[in-house]
Order: sequence, then structure tokens, then C-alpha cells
Amino acid sequence: TKKDKIHIFEEWTLENKRGTYLSKKYGIRREKVNYLINLIKIHGLSVLDKSYTHYSKEYKEHAIKRVLLGNESINAVALDLGLPGNGMLSNWIRSYKENGYNVVIKKKGRRIHEQERVKRIRTAQARKRQVASPEFKAYCRKRIYKKIGCLGSKKKEPTKTEIAQAVTELRHELGLAVKKIIEIINANEDLPHISRSNYYDVYTREDKDQVHHSDVMMRIREIYDEIKNRYVAPGYRRITHILHREGYQINR
Repeated sequence: TKKDKIHIFEEWTLENKRGTYLSKKYGIRREKVNYLINLIKIHGLSVLDKSYTHYSKEYKEHAIKRVLLGNESINAVALDLGLPGNGMLSNWIRSYKENGYNVVIKKKGRRIHEQERVKRIRTAQARKRQVASPEFKAYCRKRIYKKIGCLGSKKKEPTKTEIAQAVTELRHELGLAVKKIIEIINANEDLPHISRSNYYDVYTREDKDQVHHSDVMMRIREIYDEIKNRYVAPGYRRITHILHREGYQINR
């Protein structure tokens, strides 16, 4: 509700409460808490007064192209446009791809079974055209090259875990098979390579903790960023203390 959103913002700004605590208190994901805070900081509390908004085809297409062609993040574009959540823009992009790179405005009203069947067939056909289109293939290569190329640093190669996590994220984002993504990666000599066996080993052997506790690792990085300017060298004891206070089960 609007009242809860205002309370979340007040606790964040006035009481210095953070995402994990507010997420547990109000029963929403931490990512949504962070998005809400940034949304209000940019547009003010009046952004919560917006009622249902109709978004035109042109408006949606402009937002989508800022992400796909302008290399802006979904989160940044959604915040700039004042959308109630970044999931809305993600849905627009998914629908855009499923419909062969076209924006489709759904008609109001209940669809009958035959219309639903025709819709499913058209969606499947559009998906086949999309996957086979040179534009989509070029976009996939560009997206994969960019994501994998950003891993690691000049002095340090990315770990197999980092590559495997990126491959998993790309699989969900692009709808491609792991095999295909790895083939595209390994065909580029400038990118760090990974075999399919390495990819699947990540989820069963030495890097298991990193994969299954990515939420904790992300929170540790957030805590470090929050307190690094207050302490000369924030160590693991201080970070562990904060994690315990927020309810995480971490060994000291």
C-alpha cells in the first residue's frame, strides 16, 4: 500500500534501516525495496500518487530500445521513467521479443479458448522467427560478449563460478540453451572460456557455496559499500555482526 511505501522510505532515510531488514518486515523482496527508495529519491513521494497509467505503443518501444540498443540497464530506464517497478519494463521487453521485435498492445476483455489457442500458435511462430532472425542472433552475441567481457579485471581472470553464473543469467535473459551460449563464448578468443563440464561442476563441487549463497554475498558487498566511508578498514567481524543482527546465520 501507499502507506507502507511511505513507512519504508521513512525508515530508510530517518532510521537508517536497510533492504534486508525492511524486506523481512514488510514481506517484499529486497530488490523491490531498493527500487522503491531510488524511485522516491528521484521523483519524490508524489510518484506514489499515480493511478493506473496507459502506456502507448510508442512509449513502450522507446523504453525498450533504450535498453536493447542504447545499452542502458532495465533498472536505470525504469527509474528514469518513473515506472512503479522494473518488472514492468522487463515484461515489455520479453513480450517485445516473443512477438518478433514488435510491441503488441493487448485488447481489454476476456479471450475465448480459440483466441487463446491462436495466440499460443502465433507466439510460438514469432519465437521461431525471432531466434532465426539475424537481428536477434547479433543481439545475443553482443549481449553475451558484453556480459562475459565485463567479468574479472585486467590483473585477474574471472573464476569458473563467475562465468557459470553469468551463463545462467544469460540463459534466463535470452532463452538460449547453455550449450549455445558456451559455444558463442568459446568461439571468441578474447573472452574467458568455460566447458560444459566446468559449468555443471560449479553447481556440485568446490564453488557450491558461492552459487547457493549469492544472496548473502550480495548483502556483504552492500554492507561494505555502506560502511566503508565510516571506518578506515571495515573488517569481517563488523560485517558479520551486522549480518547476525539482520538474521543471517553466519559463522563468526
